[in-house]
Amino acid sequence: MLKGNGFVSVACTALLLAVTIGCTPHPVGQDAETAAPSGANNGESKQTVANTQHTQQSKEELVLSFYKDSSLSDEAKVRHMTDHLAGIQWGKINEIKEHQSLEIIEYLYRQRAFIPSESFANLIQASDGLDGALSESYAGLMGDLFTRDRTAMTRALANMDKTNRTQGIGSIGYALSYREPKEVKKEIQQWQAGQKLTTAEKDVIRALFVKLDNPY
Repeated sequence: MLKGNGFVSVACTALLLAVTIGCTPHPVGQDAETAAPSGANNGESKQTVANTQHTQQSKEELVLSFYKDSSLSDEAKVRHMTDHLAGIQWGKINEIKEHQSLEIIEYLYRQRAFIPSESFANLIQASDGLDGALSESYAGLMGDLFTRDRTAMTRALANMDKTNRTQGIGSIGYALSYREPKEVKKEIQQWQAGQKLTTAEKDVIRALFVKLDNPY
């Protein structure tokens, strides 16, 4: 009987171990499965926070941050900056960092070759708070962009509201008036002869000619 009881005890113990091992979840597999979602969620969370912080910045803060970002090439800086120029208030930039408005416009002028034509509309809408040297630099930039791509600038001006259109034409006219107005008009007329302009675009050119005769 003792031998029988011993055999039964051993058999029960073996059975219990088999059941326990079979029912216990594999710890390595469990960790591998749970670690990936946790890491992914953490990454998504960080990205969400970064996007929220980016969204909370004002246009002025964004333009200034891109300008100061030394990790960006000049081309990338200009593209990011011009993406956020529409409606910008230059006075607010000076409140954040003194004298930065003039520095930024002068930078954009030096790097104007990188300004894409599709950003012209944003530049036209970036005239709030211009005065003195700031206005001069802005006008110089607008005049050069018009000369570079008359078609794109004329189209952008034609699609503006009256206030921004008038301001944009005024800046371009002022910049071009440093040259001989008759020569400038002749160049524009030669360009216009090869264009199929809309009524609004023709109005822009007429207004520009008026401004060339009286730029102040």
